[in-house]
Amino acid sequence: MKKIIFIILLAGIFFSCSQSSDESRKDEAEKQKIEQENKIARDISFDIQDDSEKNMILGDSGTAGQPNIEKHDAMHHFNLGTLKYEQDNFAGGVKEFEKVIELDPENGKAYYNLGYGKFKLNDYVGATDAFTYAIGINPEDTLSILYRGLIYYHRKDFRNAIKDYNRAIEINPNYAKAYYNRGTVCGRSNNYIGAIKDFNKAIELKPNYAEAYYNRGLAHYYLKNLHDACYDWQKAKDMGYYDAEKAIKSYCLDK
Repeated sequence: MKKIIFIILLAGIFFSCSQSSDESRKDEAEKQKIEQENKIARDISFDIQDDSEKNMILGDSGTAGQPNIEKHDAMHHFNLGTLKYEQDNFAGGVKEFEKVIELDPENGKAYYNLGYGKFKLNDYVGATDAFTYAIGINPEDTLSILYRGLIYYHRKDFRNAIKDYNRAIEINPNYAKAYYNRGTVCGRSNNYIGAIKDFNKAIELKPNYAEAYYNRGLAHYYLKNLHDACYDWQKAKDMGYYDAEKAIKSYCLDK
């Protein structure tokens, strides 16, 4: 009887150890999976854009034809603010545009430029307020809408970012960058199919849009469409987009 009990106990111990070993392997596999996902997030991630290909400082003060002294002073400070921005003196430029607004409270361009400067200084709350005032003065100010959406994105307020990009697209259905940014927010929200649709539209409007090819490739990657991902990254690489080359080396070669 003792021998039987001993054997049964040994069998029980062996089963427990085997179970523990299986759980350990599962834990290790899960750990490796998380580490790989984190590596992917570090190596390749959705990129969002401002409107940097344009001259984002609005140079026309909007006070032309207004002869009074306050308007003249507002124009002077507006021009100073523009000059300081061009010199990358955003703190100084912000002060000038605040003076413009004191003198000319309905100057939507001054609010836009104020928001732009605060954005460059990473003052997202102040920038949001300024862009919101600019939009209030001119509801079709797509630049202010684009930048406010960009700030919402940086603050991980994806819902409001999507709203702003929807609004920008409604105003200008051919605004490639708004489709690109909305697609990027969709990607960050794990809506990869929605992201691909927006990147498709951005590429349709701007066929040499390397960043859109890159991000569309990333959306395909997360949907496990590696062939399509590598195709898009190669297109982006051919257009000179450096991050695409890194993605290809990490995930496409010898696959």
